[in-house]
Amino acid sequence: MNDTTTNATLACAACGGHDVQPGVREGATCSSCGTVQTLHEARTSRCEGCASATPVPEPLYGVEYPFSISDIAHATAARLTADLGDEWTAEAGYWGVTGTISGPCIASFTFRIDYEGDLVIDYEGRYVDDGFPEDPELPENVVRTDDGVALMDACAPVGFDTLAEQSAAAIRAVIGS
Repeated sequence: MNDTTTNATLACAACGGHDVQPGVREGATCSSCGTVQTLHEARTSRCEGCASATPVPEPLYGVEYPFSISDIAHATAARLTADLGDEWTAEAGYWGVTGTISGPCIASFTFRIDYEGDLVIDYEGRYVDDGFPEDPELPENVVRTDDGVALMDACAPVGFDTLAEQSAAAIRAVIGS
C-alpha cells in the first residue's frame, strides 16, 4: 500500500473480523468465520497495521445502486411471461447498463437510461404484423419518446419490484394487452 491508499477494511457483522471481501453485487463474505452478509451489514472500519487491510472502494459495490438496468429487464420479462402466458426473455447488454426483452412480437424492447436520467424503453420498429395500437393508453407517468416510452418517475429508491411492474405495465400498453 502507498500513501494514497487507505487501510479501510470491512468488518464482519458476526465476528468483527477484518477478513471480509466484497463479492458480486451487494454480497460480502468473511474468510474468518464464513458469514455471508450484505455490504450494508459489514461496516467500514479503520485498521492501522492490520495485515488483511485492503482498500475499500467508495461507494461500496452494490450499495449506491443495488441492481442494474439489465436486472430490471429480466424481472420485467418474467412478469410479462406470468401475466401474458407467452415466453418473454431478456438479455443483458454490455456491463448490464442496458437490457433487451424479446417476446412473441417482432419488435424487441431495450431498456436504457437517457441523458436526463429517465428509464427509457425503446422498441425497434413498429411492425404492422405486431398490431400495436397506434395511440396506446399508457400508464400514469409513462410518456412517449421518439423511439419508445419513458418512465418519468423511475429511480432506484422506488424499488426493484415496482420498477419491474411499471415497466411491464408500459410494455403491455404498448403492445395492446
